[in-house]
Amino acid sequence: MLLAFTVILVALIFTYTNGFHDTANAIATVVGTKVLTPRQAILLAAVTNLFGAFFGLAVAKTISSGLVEAQFITEGVLVCGLIAAIGWNLLTWYFGMPSSSSHALVGCLIGAALAYAVCANDQKPLVDQGGKPMSVWSAVKWTAVKDKKEKQLLPAPPEMVAALGDGIKTNGTHNFVMGTNKVQMVVFCGRAALVETVIKPKADKDGLFYKVVMPMITSPLLGFIGGFIFMVFLYFLLRNWRPSKVGRVFGRLQLCSSAYMGFGHGMNDATKCMGIITLALVAATTSGVFHDLPSWASFLITKEGSDPYALTLGDHLVAALPQSLQFGYMPSPVDVKSQGIPNWVVVLCALTMAAGTAAGGWRIIKTMGHRMVRLQPVHGFAAETTAATVLAVTGTLGMPVSTTHAISCSIMGVGCAKRFNALKLGVVERIVWAWILTIPVTAGASFCLVWLCMKLGIVHLAG
Repeated sequence: MLLAFTVILVALIFTYTNGFHDTANAIATVVGTKVLTPRQAILLAAVTNLFGAFFGLAVAKTISSGLVEAQFITEGVLVCGLIAAIGWNLLTWYFGMPSSSSHALVGCLIGAALAYAVCANDQKPLVDQGGKPMSVWSAVKWTAVKDKKEKQLLPAPPEMVAALGDGIKTNGTHNFVMGTNKVQMVVFCGRAALVETVIKPKADKDGLFYKVVMPMITSPLLGFIGGFIFMVFLYFLLRNWRPSKVGRVFGRLQLCSSAYMGFGHGMNDATKCMGIITLALVAATTSGVFHDLPSWASFLITKEGSDPYALTLGDHLVAALPQSLQFGYMPSPVDVKSQGIPNWVVVLCALTMAAGTAAGGWRIIKTMGHRMVRLQPVHGFAAETTAATVLAVTGTLGMPVSTTHAISCSIMGVGCAKRFNALKLGVVERIVWAWILTIPVTAGASFCLVWLCMKLGIVHLAG
């Protein structure tokens, strides 16, 4: 039980240090343009991050099961990996470098899994479930391509709605048999939608290459190009506006773009440690560690799979609105085989990240909002809108993209649209080097820490 609580505590500490980096990036531009004070921006970031975390849990599922093989991850290995990620966050924060906490976590998971595989292979050669020899590199899911089952929501025929009976009063995913057909329907606030499964051959691409490496290359490019094009468009649109009017209008609009940026960040980054905490809770529950918990701590018990009638916190928020403001919103169908994230974990991680931002984000805010390029409200609006869109799209796809990369490159693109010499290339160069080094350095540090702890008997092999 102590080890499970240690994983949760260390994961929350990582989330807290993540606030130094990535949430600071999310509010840097609105502070740099002096539209909001740091305290006001932090409050805005805290609220919008919380809402974003409610609506986007795809990244949490990628971190928890899409990058490394579960058989090479134990609670002790997770603790070592998180400690290495925390160390990297603190180091880069101290020097004011907006490195990627997402990639730090990915690198540490990779290094930790490889170290466990090496130590396990030293004791007994690794074999797969079929008894065939395995390489230690098999600990990492490099690439995986398979057919994708995409579920679409269609208007439910009246006869199927009638077949639900009183089920129309229960929100969630309903499975039942109608005649000889198995039917799946989603019910929400008295409305029902039929779930249709479409098979897309080789469309489900998973693993480190597709979920991390490719987005790591494409998201900065999208941020830079998108920021440049959007800013050029705004220059053309506003060419006859007086500077005072531009500043006044976009000072107000930047409040919206900042909220959008915080929401996109919450969908992507605030969910990273939720998967790790949920993994620890499931492991502790299935191994019987939590069998003697007192009644007040029963919320810690987390079983594998998802409740088909469970709603996310975002769904609950929409359900509380009048139907006229729901705009036909329907939750996604629940896959009972997919691990659900407890609501209290969502809230705890989002609040912890906001606390980290309030405590130590100013160093990186100065780098992002002041040192890279001089920003006006219109530039901040363009950069935040571009970066938030990149984060929202990739968060929906379950890609743990770096908020740092998205907003930094958007600022660069906006700065280049202003004029190419507006960028301070010395600062940009230091940031780029931090990006390049993050995954290799954190993977190496995590590997060494796990290997040392296993050799000293601090961390043990499973079973």
